Amino acid sequence: MTSTEDELAAAEAAYRQALFKVLLHLVFIVGCCVVAAVLRQVMGLPPALLSAVLIVALLLFSPDIFRFMVLRNKVQRLREKNSS
Repeated sequence: MTSTEDELAAAEAAYRQALFKVLLHLVFIVGCCVVAAVLRQVMGLPPALLSAVLIVALLLFSPDIFRFMVLRNKVQRLREKNSS
């Protein structure tokens, strides 16, 4: 049983780390959108600039987002297995 508990503890630690990283990415994306909105207003750039910023950010951070989702599912499975 300690093997499962150790695996759960390791998965939860990795999950918390991934969650923190995703939240930092979210803050960065919001900051980039604010800067892009200001630049768009000041320089008269097209509205598509904000879409481009979001698409590039999602492409750059998609591995971390995917890792977060995989770890979340793994932690849920291990909790269900550990409780039964």
